[in-house]
This record gives sequence, structure tokens and C-alpha cells, in this order.
Amino acid sequence: MLNKNLFEKEEFQNQVEKTFFTLAEFEDYNNLIFKVDNLEEASGDTQHIFPATEAIQICSTISKNQNKNVFLINESFNENLKNSHTGLMDNFYKLYNGLSKTIFKFLNNKEKEVNLTILNMQSPRIYKENELAEALYLDNLEIKNDVALLRNLGGVNIFAPADASEASYLLKVVEKGFFKNSRNDFSYFRIFSEGSPKIFDENYFEREGNLKEWTGLPEIVYIPKNLEATFQVGIIAYGPILYNALQAAKELESMNYKVTVLNMSLISSNDRFKNEKIAAFIGNFADTHKNVLTIEEHSRIGGMGSLIAEIISENPNHSNIKVERLGLEDNLSPRNIIAKCEEIVRF
Repeated sequence: MLNKNLFEKEEFQNQVEKTFFTLAEFEDYNNLIFKVDNLEEASGDTQHIFPATEAIQICSTISKNQNKNVFLINESFNENLKNSHTGLMDNFYKLYNGLSKTIFKFLNNKEKEVNLTILNMQSPRIYKENELAEALYLDNLEIKNDVALLRNLGGVNIFAPADASEASYLLKVVEKGFFKNSRNDFSYFRIFSEGSPKIFDENYFEREGNLKEWTGLPEIVYIPKNLEATFQVGIIAYGPILYNALQAAKELESMNYKVTVLNMSLISSNDRFKNEKIAAFIGNFADTHKNVLTIEEHSRIGGMGSLIAEIISENPNHSNIKVERLGLEDNLSPRNIIAKCEEIVRF
């Protein structure tokens, strides 16, 4: 279930800390962990640190030759990763270039499976009431487009956990080889580098002490209670901003709305059949809601919202379904999400 205090008080967790604890649990026999940074900025032992320009190619070769999962952490050595996202994104673009070349090489040459996961430590953005959207990311606009760039490659699993518990869970899913039936497994995680709202209970991702089965499909995390409500809205979100979507949904229900919230922690897969399943799920979701709002800490262009709009618009039976998108160009506070939902149903 969701965190029992979700609608009563704010609780925060550190995704990065939880991620490192999870990685520490993995067996060395099956996994390798490396870091990428500018070597001249690194301090201490640099044995497991690669420069960004060569990191993807090196790690892919290691994974292929040693038949291991390789986790590549894109981080800075600044204290607590603060004030470092410019350097992180410089690294990301180098990683992106390396990833595009490596994917092309392996997909076209049909070489042996590679299991490579990139963990990109994003700067956190938790949206409060009345916070000005104009103040967001003005110092580094490029950070808004990582999902769009990776979607364009077409060979990457893009994961966006909502909180620390889900980040740990999805890492375990990847480590256990959920995509083992895919010939190449290139995965990307958007990990937020400071406090994220605690959305899920600690045992949410367990079933009788074991890891919960994961299908990769979007998951409904908020079910409408007022089934007789006049207005109908389906909200789709991912990452920590899911917290604001849930806060808005609860308020909307008190305003006679029938609201469902969907968590889309896998935005895109390198598996064509899984992408088809995701598209079918989104199509069914749209059929039952008619009004759909997507929310993401990413540009409206090319991200999850664009993907949802593409899926719905390509179905001739969905011509009467209204889709609106909110991104980093907008104010993502719960109050503004509520206002956007009211605007959707009004028109």
C-alpha cells in the first residue's frame, strides 16, 4: 500500500543512499559496479572510475566478456552531489554518445547480450505550492531532455523510480535479469540525488518476504473512491513528482472528480513486445477515462507525455480523448495540477 502518512505529513528519503545500499547487497560474482567522472576531479582510489567518453564502450566490453551485470554510476565527487548537475549533464552527453554508438554496434552485429545499467544522479525538484516554474533549471536547461534523447535511441530501458523504495526495487529487478530474454539489456535510471517524498511503504514491493513480481507495465497507485463522480480524469506520472499527483488526486475527489493515478516507472523498453504491451495498457486506460493528464519533471517535448500522446493519437478510436501534458515548463504544484484537471474537463 501507499505510505500511510502520505496525505498527513511529508516524509522524505534519499534515493542515492538507498541505491548504494542496494548495490552493496549484490553479489560480486554476478555484478560489477563502476563510476564515471572526470578523473582529474576524482580523489582517492580511481581504480573503478572511468572517464565519461570511454565508459560505455569499456563497460559493455566487460559485461560481454565476463557475462556480468555492469552498473555504471554517473555522479560527481562534490559534497552530497550538490551544485553538480552541470558536470553530471556534461558526463551524460558523453555517455549518451557512447551509448548510441554501442547500441548501434551490438544491435546491428547481433553480438552477445550485454547487461549495462547507467545510474544518473539527477538534481531533485520537489514542487511546493506557489513555487515559480520560471526558477526551475534555468542554470542547466539540458537536464530537461534526457528521456527524449534516450527514447530516440530506441534500445534503452528507461526507469524512473518515484521514491527510494521503488529505486531499490527496480534495481533488484534489473539485477535478477528481468530482461534476460532480451538480447541486449541497456538500462537507464533517473535517480534523484537528495530527498524524495516517501510514497510507498517499505513492504510495498514484497510478497511474503520475496521480491514482488514485476510486469513492467504501468501500475495504478490511486483508485477512485467516488465512482458516481461527474468528472473523470486519469493522471499519469513518474518519479518523485508522483507525490504531487497523488496530493492533487485526493483533493480532486473531494471536488466530485473520479480520479485515477498511474505510475509509469518504465517509460520505454528495449523490448518491442513489452512496448506493445505498454501501449495496449495505455490505450485501455484512455478508453476508461477520456481525459488524461501527464506530469513529469522533464520537458513536455519528447518525454513520457509525448509518448502517451503518440499512443493515444495513433488509435483512430481515441479521437474524442483529451490529452494534456505538464512538464518543467509549467508549475507542477498540486494546486496547478488541480487547475489543469479542471481546465481539461471544462473543454
